[in-house]
Order: sequence, then structure tokens, then C-alpha cells
Amino acid sequence: MKKAVIVGYGNMGSKYAEQLYNGQIKDLSLYGVLCRNQPGQQKIRESMPGVVVFPDENAMFEACGNFDALIITTPHKEHVRVVQKAQHAGLHVLCEKPLGITVKECEVLSYEPAACVNAMVFNWRAREIYRQVREYIHCGNLGRLTQVVWTANFWYRPAFYHHASAWRSSWGGEGGGLLINQCQHLLDMWNWLFGQPCEVSAQLGYGRYSDIGVDDKTSLFFRHENGMWGVFVSSSGDSPGTNRLEIHGELGKLVAEDDRFLTIFRNEASTIQVAETSEEMYPKISCTEERREVKQAESEYTIILQNFADAMEGREEPLATIADGRRALENCNAAYLSDWRQKKTEIPCDAAAYDRELQKKIQEEL
Repeated sequence: MKKAVIVGYGNMGSKYAEQLYNGQIKDLSLYGVLCRNQPGQQKIRESMPGVVVFPDENAMFEACGNFDALIITTPHKEHVRVVQKAQHAGLHVLCEKPLGITVKECEVLSYEPAACVNAMVFNWRAREIYRQVREYIHCGNLGRLTQVVWTANFWYRPAFYHHASAWRSSWGGEGGGLLINQCQHLLDMWNWLFGQPCEVSAQLGYGRYSDIGVDDKTSLFFRHENGMWGVFVSSSGDSPGTNRLEIHGELGKLVAEDDRFLTIFRNEASTIQVAETSEEMYPKISCTEERREVKQAESEYTIILQNFADAMEGREEPLATIADGRRALENCNAAYLSDWRQKKTEIPCDAAAYDRELQKKIQEEL
């Protein structure tokens, strides 16, 4: 039985703590919680008797011989520091997204295979519909992929959300807005499903829906080395929103909608083959259509926590590693830099150049 400490007792930290304390995760128990505020500490003592309450990082790391793992749910800018300390202490790590704010700050971390698990909370990988999407396209059922269009503008957030914490929705506190926060999940999913893009052209909107200085609207155009193109559109100010992923390949099309419905179009012939051999001006390629409803049998967060526990026991590989976290951040940093410079940008981008531009944004915000 491995023992974990939750670092941070906010929205996600309290949920994870409850699951571990109630024994919902096999072979992983809750040893302690790092909580810096006294009301939170008192709540932990009252609701979870026996759980150690750490008031700060120093106290927690001094006791690291008593537990095996850290689950990090602190604000973004603290992630890299805590992961680095955990690696030096020989602890297993499960870190909430994003891994950090800039790729450059993540250079201090180790990405080499190690005895300890270094995992990310990319819970979209635990959603059954995307597992089926990945299996379908990785088995070659669509043939060569040609184009992907993902409309994901379902992150509606009011001004109350943006101003709920001093660090939120700011360059200095959060490192950005929509791209560094909500869209980290989808940037990781893009890599997981299609491989990492090699180039991005970005058009971002700042404070289009609320009085904030960071991005709340984004349109990205991705290019991949294998010739595939992709368009990703998102916002945090539209309602009702849409979550529609449309994947085109030479052998058909796959459409995933609202995390629930999957529609499969199967061509009777390859578009590439028909293009090369047809003697018609406007040939029609017959296709079949299958629509299915995909149900999520288990909570994605339970799946993530159980996978982390199983990975520590050597039974499974982690669903997502900190290397995956770095790649999602590479997409994000490159997209910001592309918009700021108004030109196509390679992925990964120049990390030092991105840091310089981000510091300018932070200074302008003061």
C-alpha cells in the first residue's frame, strides 16, 4: 500500500483527498495534505481524522520518509518547483496540468526513465470516447490522415471565475488564460491522438468576453510533418458551446461529439486511389455510416488515480507522463509566440524568446 500527500487543498486537491481517504483507490492511501491556510487545516482535521496536515513545503519534505508520493494541485507557477523537489527526494509524482508556465523553466526536471513514476493529470485520456477514437485511427482504419477540425468552445467562464483568485487569468499568476489553463487538456489530446504538430499559426483574442488581459479566444492552425493539417478553435465565453472533433482520412471520417456520440464514415475506396485512377470529373465515393453512443462507465479522475497507483506498483504504465506535460506546454508556448509575432512558429519554439516575451506581458500587467 503506497501512501500519498496531496499538495494543495483547493478544488481538485480536496476531491482527490476525499477519494483516497475513503479507500476508493486500490493500493493508495492518503497520508497527509499540505494546506497553508488555517480554515482548510481545521476542515481536514475534522473531516479526515488521522491525516497529517502540513503547513508548508519544508515540513512536508522533512517527513518524506513516511510517504511515497505527491499529488500536486497547487497554482500553476508552483508546479515545476514542487516536481523538482519531489524528484530529488525520490518520490513518485502526479502533477495537475499544466506542468509549468514556460518550457524553459521545465528544463530543470528529469525526463529520463526512473524508478519513480512521474505522471500528469490529463484526465481526458481516461475518457472512453477518446480511447476509442485513438484505437480506431491508430489501427489504420482511416488510412492516411489528411485534416482535423476541433471546435471546443464549451469552457464558459464568467467574470466571477476569472477574479476568484488573485493569480487566476493573469500573465504573472497563471502564465496566460485559455491556452495555459483549459486547453492544456486538448493540446495534450491532440498530441496523444495525432502526434505533436511541427508548426502553428495562431490568432488569439484577449479579454474578448471578460475584463481580463489574457486570452479567452483562440484559433490555431497546426501543420504536421506527415502532411496532416489541423484547425483548433476554442473560447471561454460562448454558450451554448460545442465540442466536436472531426477527423478526415483517405478511408473515411470520424466524428466525436460532446464526449458522447461517435459517428464513423467508411469509404468503399481510398480517396487517394480514386484520385489517381478515376476517369470521371466528379466521382462519388460510396460510404457507410455508423453512429454509436459511448458511455463513461467510471469517473475519469478515479481512472487517473488508480492508474497512478498501478504504475507505482509496476502493473501499468502511466496514462500521461511529465514528458507529455512538457509537449503540451510546447504547443501552448509556440501558439502564444505565434500570435504575439503574427507569424508561423515552429514547435517547440525558441524557449528563451518565449520567456522574454512573457516577461514583457507580465510587466505590462503591473
